[in-house]
Amino acid sequence: MRHTHEKARSIVLTAGLVVGLTTGATTAAVAAPSQVACSAVAAHAPSHVADPPGCDPVGIPIKLGEPTDGATDTWQSTETDGVGYKLPADWTGRAVVGDGGPGHEWESPETIYSDEFGDLHWRVLMQSPFYDQEMPDPEVLNELGYYASYIDVDGASEAVLTAAQTGHWGAPGVETIDFQVFVQSEETGVVSRFMGELPPGDEGQFLLDNFVPTIEP
Repeated sequence: MRHTHEKARSIVLTAGLVVGLTTGATTAAVAAPSQVACSAVAAHAPSHVADPPGCDPVGIPIKLGEPTDGATDTWQSTETDGVGYKLPADWTGRAVVGDGGPGHEWESPETIYSDEFGDLHWRVLMQSPFYDQEMPDPEVLNELGYYASYIDVDGASEAVLTAAQTGHWGAPGVETIDFQVFVQSEETGVVSRFMGELPPGDEGQFLLDNFVPTIEP
């Protein structure tokens, strides 16, 4: 995988990406105020992004592990705008439009929290093509307090993961693994974004390890 990047273009890009990281991506659910890494996010100014004041890490970093042999054999195969991926067989999906453009949101059958606004589930949102067709620079995201790294994805010229265990944005007292994967197709050049909330601990780590490698740009 090619890991050479232009940091200059990433400064402006990161301002937009952090909005996505901190304001959610679906019409059904918006993001966590607690996910805001620092006050520079609210300003949306490249100068602030380049030199963010007082940033704190967002949760506990989560690294991508090795997939489990046979883990996705019973998972459902699906696709969004020509990008194929797999999800657990009992998850259900629907079309949505969010800050990153149109896509599909998938939810677990398990309800993790309910209030007057409805039920919250573990979820994965896939958007392709992602609205600005730019890939983030992990170095810049890490300066803002996020845990970003390059990962290898079959069929991708480039892929970036951000993942941390933290408090769920809409479920008080519920821990979650918040993640995003940006992936650029080697064949088409189209940039897609996967994001969502997975269970904390071993269950969420298992889902992340086995979900991410199934992406087929």
